Amino acid sequence: METAGAALDPRHWDPRDPAFRHDPIPWYRVLREQAPVHHHPEVGYVVSRHADVDHVLRDERFGVATPPAWREAFASVAPPSVRMLSENLLLFVDPPQHTRVRALVSQAFTPRRVEGLRPRLTEMVDTMLGDLASAPSFDIVHDIAEPFPIMAITELLAVPDSDRDQLRDWTLALTAFDDIPIDVAALPAAGRAADEFLGYAAALVEHRRRDPGDDLISALIAAEADGETLTNDELMAMIILLLIAGHETTMSLISTAVLLLLDRPDVAAEVRDDPNVAPGVVEETLRFMGPLQVASGGGRWPHEVVELCGVDVAPGAMVRLLLGSANRDPSVFPDPDRFDLHRNNSRHVAFGKGLHFCVGAALGRLEGQVVIPAVMRRFPKLAFVDPTPTWRSSFVTRQLMELPVTTG
Repeated sequence: METAGAALDPRHWDPRDPAFRHDPIPWYRVLREQAPVHHHPEVGYVVSRHADVDHVLRDERFGVATPPAWREAFASVAPPSVRMLSENLLLFVDPPQHTRVRALVSQAFTPRRVEGLRPRLTEMVDTMLGDLASAPSFDIVHDIAEPFPIMAITELLAVPDSDRDQLRDWTLALTAFDDIPIDVAALPAAGRAADEFLGYAAALVEHRRRDPGDDLISALIAAEADGETLTNDELMAMIILLLIAGHETTMSLISTAVLLLLDRPDVAAEVRDDPNVAPGVVEETLRFMGPLQVASGGGRWPHEVVELCGVDVAPGAMVRLLLGSANRDPSVFPDPDRFDLHRNNSRHVAFGKGLHFCVGAALGRLEGQVVIPAVMRRFPKLAFVDPTPTWRSSFVTRQLMELPVTTG
């Protein structure tokens, strides 16, 4: 850990340092400038420049499936249900399995299906904000950003409203151990949540096989390509992935966007007054302070020796891609530390690139475009209770713990 005020040295970078986790941006800058491919004993090779991150995301010499030695080590401590999910989630599988599963999922999870949710999501947001309208204060995270993504994904999957709290609890338990290093103490609770979550998903699938509807689960069951369908484990894992990823990351996107806007009253006014900037505020939040600071999954693993910035990375070595750093790279985004709704964000990597581009990107974007401007319009005098944000201590994610506000 560096002394306050001292020049930062990449050799002393510690991903567990509370100061880094509170504000990673200075360290990102130093890593990009001095050690763009930096080896850390616990994290592996850390890649921080946009060009290199983008390259690895697209390079087929890198996979996401955990090498056998790492998989065996994880299997020795992880409950069976957690291991099953880790071996079937899209985040952790390579071609040809990934190619087949992605093609089948894409048949069901179409842009048209997502866009068709817009009227219903708008109605849900209006109701949610109406319930808060008379409150002198509330919490953006707990009262809006946390429940709304669960409402959206359960609408897409046609899951009962009464199940939302349970789904959120399972999601939190299954993501609690994902850090550097893995929190082994959180694995038993994650296993219990995975067992219950899988039983819940199995009951949903059994019901939809008997009585199909116009919902995403029914579409995933029916998807077929070249005689192939999703296996039972792949189907279970996909349902759980949609519920987990569709909750955690969008919750972070919404709450972080409101934080950034409240800190910039002129930008907040533009968002309230001009409906056309809704996509811009979502894309700039994703770039400026996206939910995932590190590429999802357990990293990238080269299948052969790959040279990155003069560093030879051996097969089976872990490579972690700092998305948050790449999105602040001044060679791609001029004046990157300025929040600008009107910049060209077509090259940000918040959703990844290549084979593993986020399958739920369209849904996350839609949710952000619907809820963020609605909050700013409904509460034009919204203000911080405390302007100092409280961030979850995490290397992988950028997530507010709370954001209390007054309505004026």
